[in-house]
Amino acid sequence: MDQRSLKVLEYHKILKSLGEHCVTQGGKEQAKHLLPMESLTAVNRGLDLTNESLGMILRNGRPPLAEVPNTSDYVKRAAIGSMLSMKELLSIATLLRIARDMDNYYHGDTQMDTLVLLKDLFAALETCEELEKEISRKILGPEEMADNASRELSRIRREMQFKYKRITEKLSHMISSTAYEKILQEKIVTIRNNRYVIPVKQEYRSQVPGIVLDKSASGATLFIEPMAVVELNNDIKILVTEEEQEIVRILKDLTQKVADLRDEIICNYDVLVDLDFQFGKGKYGLTINGVRTSVTETGAILLLRAKHPLIPDDQVVASDIYFDEDIDTMVITGPNTGGKTVSLKTIGLLNLMVQSGLFVPVREGSKTRIFADIFADIGDEQSIEQSLSTFSSHMTNIVEIMNKADHNALVLFDELGAGTDPTEGAALAISILNALHLRRVTSVSTTHYSELKEYALVTPGVVNASVEFDVKTLRPTYRLLIGVPGKSNAFEIAMRLGLGEEVIENARELIKNEAIRFEETLIKIDEKRRRTEAEHDAIIRLKQETEALKGQMDREKQQFADEQKALLQKAQEEAMEIVKKTRAETEEIYREIRTIQETTTNAVKDNKELEAIRKRIKEKEKNIYQFGSRPQNYQGAALEMDDLRVGMKVYINSLRREGEVLNLLPNENKAMIQAEMIKLKVDVGDLSVSTALAKPEEKKVTYKKVDRHVMDTKLDLRGKNGEESLYLVDKMIGDAMLSGNKQLVIVHGKGTGRLREIIHEYLKGNPLIEEFRLGAMNEGGSGVTIVTL
Repeated sequence: MDQRSLKVLEYHKILKSLGEHCVTQGGKEQAKHLLPMESLTAVNRGLDLTNESLGMILRNGRPPLAEVPNTSDYVKRAAIGSMLSMKELLSIATLLRIARDMDNYYHGDTQMDTLVLLKDLFAALETCEELEKEISRKILGPEEMADNASRELSRIRREMQFKYKRITEKLSHMISSTAYEKILQEKIVTIRNNRYVIPVKQEYRSQVPGIVLDKSASGATLFIEPMAVVELNNDIKILVTEEEQEIVRILKDLTQKVADLRDEIICNYDVLVDLDFQFGKGKYGLTINGVRTSVTETGAILLLRAKHPLIPDDQVVASDIYFDEDIDTMVITGPNTGGKTVSLKTIGLLNLMVQSGLFVPVREGSKTRIFADIFADIGDEQSIEQSLSTFSSHMTNIVEIMNKADHNALVLFDELGAGTDPTEGAALAISILNALHLRRVTSVSTTHYSELKEYALVTPGVVNASVEFDVKTLRPTYRLLIGVPGKSNAFEIAMRLGLGEEVIENARELIKNEAIRFEETLIKIDEKRRRTEAEHDAIIRLKQETEALKGQMDREKQQFADEQKALLQKAQEEAMEIVKKTRAETEEIYREIRTIQETTTNAVKDNKELEAIRKRIKEKEKNIYQFGSRPQNYQGAALEMDDLRVGMKVYINSLRREGEVLNLLPNENKAMIQAEMIKLKVDVGDLSVSTALAKPEEKKVTYKKVDRHVMDTKLDLRGKNGEESLYLVDKMIGDAMLSGNKQLVIVHGKGTGRLREIIHEYLKGNPLIEEFRLGAMNEGGSGVTIVTL
């Protein structure tokens, strides 16, 4: 990228703001040297990292990063045998602690599986937790080793404390003694040359046996180490030497452990700096309300509601900036201080930021393309040293840009052709833009020349743009309007400021008729644009009101549906309760039937009581279905295998059809159902009460009396399939229950034994069966099953 262009576009200010969001010095340095990338893959990788970092910040809060000391030099010295100081070892422990905190931050992310690029960075962290904790436990400060750093050090310091205590006791006794009252200069114990002494008056030197270690400046006071504590002070001196040696040993041991983990520690520093930089990008994007912008190698530019990132949010004005694929040249016109240069810088700076992997303050759905170079000629570059005028200075830059720019470049010109004769300047500006246009170079230029407006109107691939100006308030709105050429506001401004109407009319006469017509056309275009924008705003408001009304209706509809669902659920629960209660009562009635059949001997009486019980069963069945029709969303929860009977009408939920039970298959928890012309096997869970039974027709039910002596108690199933056999067995058991027969004979034959297994499996699950067995030799052997009800 062209360094001069980066400077005039104020890219360095973006990097400074980015650096302020980094915590570590390494991260700040990385931000300071960030440059736009020219590869689509590299740009997308940078944007992906920013996106993942911002996502983690929003989910988990800011990462636990702190100033990470650069310990690489310490580690390298440790690797070659140099002993590290306590301060340097503490710096390494700090680095390892931050690495551990970041590792915990990563593993605490509820959506860590969505991370891709950051996952690789976090995976490269080596926590080295044992070394970190050992250093932190043994070293308390830059100059302080913990007493429990080793057993030997602990012993030495205990002995030193003991010696100090003994010395203190002896000297305290001396200075408090009345014998020493006139001898001592002061009743204190002090230290000289790391040895405990007492201050003695010079004239009493001979009365205090001991060693003179120091004297006062006047010579009146001697600091004497009494003989009573000389030996103890000597012991302390030896212990101090031992303490120093033990501390050196501990430091060497820790240094060696650092050297053993050299690669891991250096890698941790590099990874933490990189993570700090990536999270700095995410935090900066959050600060400027930036979003990710789609990037392609070529194609259109669409920056929606784009804002200049260096202008405070309460002052900046958003504009839509777009280049269609068939447009490569834009000419921006408008009054001075109207925002032309800001618009120019916004286009260049946002593209630089995107190519640096940063989020930019635009609306979702924005997109741009990769530029290999971005050139900018902006501002007054007059050079006194080179004796160059403003025009000459700009032209020098333009010549250099013209020599370098190609179809992969973005060129930005501010006030192209200014600083010289207007006629020649306009012609030169048109020629420059046309040369770039023919080379398919993307360019944006600001100008005051009407000739450039006309050039943009009649040249394919060139588009006009302007910064809006409110003539009523004499203030610019700073909005960039694409496709609308800016009109001159000189006459309107002069009139509102009080310049005489005659002077203004005379000025109008001096302008060519063509220019006047052109300005009038621009006025009409501007008026039409304002009307269109007003209508558009009205449509937007109407759309918002409609959407709000629709949202309210949807909420009311959902509320109604929820209430309806709750009522149906309550009704279904009440129905289920009735079904359970009725089922229990029905079971009680069946038990009464069995009791009657076992105890009565009078057939007539038996039949009368059975008829009465049947009526009671029928009444209970009515109670089940008179509750109401089957709920619309009912899924057959009220029906189980015990509820089904052959010939019973049921509803198949999945098919939404009525059907009749042909046979029951308890082993499979299924039933054979005849639904219209279809015969199919259905799960019991898919069956519910038939709607035909919800409001049963009143009709007389007749029961056929079965004589126990007439009924055939032997059933031959040979040659029949499993489903048909189970149907016949079930029917036979039902008839036997009504007739009072208690023992049945089922002939199934020997064969493969499969039919026998199916029947036995059914009999095991039937509550009406007391027991069953294979027949004896005289009864038919294993080809017959004897059933007792």
